[in-house]
Parts: sequence; C-alpha cells; structure tokens
Amino acid sequence: MRKNGTTTKGTTRWRCTTCGASTTNTRTDDHHARRFQLFINWIQSPQSLTTLAQQHRVTRRTLTRWFHNYWYVEVPRNTDHHRIYDQLFIDGTYFNTKCLLIACTFDHVVAWRWCTKEDSYNYTRLFDQLQPPLIVTTDGQKGALKAITTTWPTTKIQRCLVHIKRNIQQHVTLNPKLKPGKALRKLSLNLLKIHTANDAATWMTQLHEFHTVYRDWLNEKTYTTDVSQSEIPGFVRPTATWWYTHYRHRRAYRQLEKLARQGHLFTFVNPPDGVEGTIKSTTNCLEGGINAQIKALARNHRGMFDEHQRIAVDWWLYLHTQLPDDPVKIARQQHWGQDALAKADVLIQQEQPDAHRDDGRPALYDTGIDATPTNSIGIRSGWAGRHN
Repeated sequence: MRKNGTTTKGTTRWRCTTCGASTTNTRTDDHHARRFQLFINWIQSPQSLTTLAQQHRVTRRTLTRWFHNYWYVEVPRNTDHHRIYDQLFIDGTYFNTKCLLIACTFDHVVAWRWCTKEDSYNYTRLFDQLQPPLIVTTDGQKGALKAITTTWPTTKIQRCLVHIKRNIQQHVTLNPKLKPGKALRKLSLNLLKIHTANDAATWMTQLHEFHTVYRDWLNEKTYTTDVSQSEIPGFVRPTATWWYTHYRHRRAYRQLEKLARQGHLFTFVNPPDGVEGTIKSTTNCLEGGINAQIKALARNHRGMFDEHQRIAVDWWLYLHTQLPDDPVKIARQQHWGQDALAKADVLIQQEQPDAHRDDGRPALYDTGIDATPTNSIGIRSGWAGRHN
C-alpha cells in the first residue's frame, strides 16, 4: 500500500500497488470515543434523540445504531467499603415498577441499589456495602428503620424534620380550627427553627406543657352505642366498642412524643463523639439534589426501555460519586460494550430450545404447522362448510 492523496475530508487515501484498489484507514477507537462521549452527554441532558440527530446532521436511526453497543458497557461501582462517614442520608424513590435506594453524603452519592420495593431486606443489602456511619438521616420509612437497627445498631438516627412537619400537617390539617390542633401545628413548625441544644430543650418543654394542658382532651372517648353506624370511622374494628374522639390530634401528639423519647429528633444538635462539621436535620440534599434530578432525567427521556432507563440512571449516579473515572476510559476498557454484547449473544443462543430433539419430545418452538390430514383432533383437510 502506498499513499495516494487525500479524500475531500482530508483523510489519507491508500492504493494497493498490486491490484490498484483504493481505500482509507480509519481509527475506530477514536470514532467510538467521540460517539460514546456523545452518548453520555445525551443521557445526562434533557435533549431528545431527534434533536441530537438534527444537530449532528444524521438520522435518529443512525444515532440508535451508534449507541447500540454502548448500552452494554457496565457502569462501575466505586463504593468505599471501608470508610466510616460522619453522616449518611438514605431514601428510596420509585420508577414505575422499580425502586431505587440511595445512600449519599451532603455532596456526593455513596451507594445505590435497584429493587422492587422499599423494605428492610433491600435496605440491608444496601447497608452491607458500607461501614456503619456515625449518623444516618432518614424520612422514617419502616423498612429503613428496621434495617438500621439490625445492621447498624451503633449508628445514631436523625429523623428528617421536614417529613415530621408534613406528617403532623396531615393529621391536624394545614389550617387547624381547634386550639390543640393549632398548638400541634406550631410545635411541628418550630422543629425547623431549632439550631442549638437550648432550642431543643425549649421545644421539649413546650411538648410536655401541651400534654399537661390537653391530656384529658386527648383521652376523650366516643362509644359506638352513642352514635349512628354512619358516624363510626372506618379504622374502628367491628368488635370495638369505643375509639378516641380526637384520634387525629392524638396520633400527631403520640408521634412527636415517641420520636422525642427515642432520641431521633435532635441528634443533629447533640452528635456522637467523632463527628466533624455541621450535621443536617433533613434529607433535602437527597430529595432535591439527587432524587429530583433523577426524576427529571427519566421524564426527559420518557419512552426508554426499562433497562435503558436503569442504565442511564446508573451513569448519572456514578458520575455524581466522589471520584468518578472518565466514562470514555471505562468504555474503552470494556471494548465499547462489544465483549458484553458477544456474551449476551452466546447466552441467547444457548437458551434457545432445539427444534429437533433426538428423543422424540415435541419442540418448544417450531417453524410451522403440520397440515397433513390425520384422524386426530388436529388440522383437518377439506372445506368446513360442505354439506352432505
């Protein structure tokens, strides 16, 4: 081969000295690097595939062909299994039938797990990737609390105060009419104004005073014999003879009292030894900083296959860990997904049933129906509408 000028794009043209055939040499690795970076930029942006194709003057089908192998590039997990964090935030968010559990610090993702529901088993599997932190902040999901107490028994729990405020609001409404409801509403709002241990002590005193004033009112009962059947709340069991008259206010108070007794309200103003820096009292950094952006990603690329959506979210999470590697470097090490695609093709071929079985068993899948006339109840020959 010898050089024979260049193409209109400036690519060197080569000609065979024996047969005279002309060709050009292209570095597919460079092409893959540019296209994979384009792939990563696309799944992390709100841009549609059609708009991206128009910008690069290609068709949507061409981009789909370029990106086909890149879906098989495995997203790495760079979770530090030995680091002890001062504070971790945990939460779960749903995507149709999938659930994503995330553990993060204030500024980066630490670990995540895909599952079908937010329960103690899946939270335990998430926690198994990490060392017990000094403090964990959660919205109070029962599965998460159970997993924390069993997997990280020495970790202090900080309940998200914003979620507690919302829970109290659900019980007493946004604008309560009764004085006890207004007092509970004010207590829940004051939770968000606590910054020091003295503020926490003052709030605890106010909660105790509320119970002292309204204890008898909270304990008032209504008996089934005194009301009509239509006035009995739905949560009352058929065999019950009474229920607490102000059950919504009672639930709100008992929730605050239980959390205060457990010590889950003010861990952030009285952290355990070894904690450095400021401790947060809410999961806002996870709810707004991570969950909201992942939801926006899924919404921008709605219509994706479920597996493609999961891969796109995995890349987003990985790129928001503390020290992510270059995605192009990761893809190059995996030969741009070609190795995984080849393995998948082999597995598919192995799982396909053999249409011709030596032992005479019927094939699970076949290529046609035997139309030979028989005396069985199978395919019959002749016209079904013929009369004798």
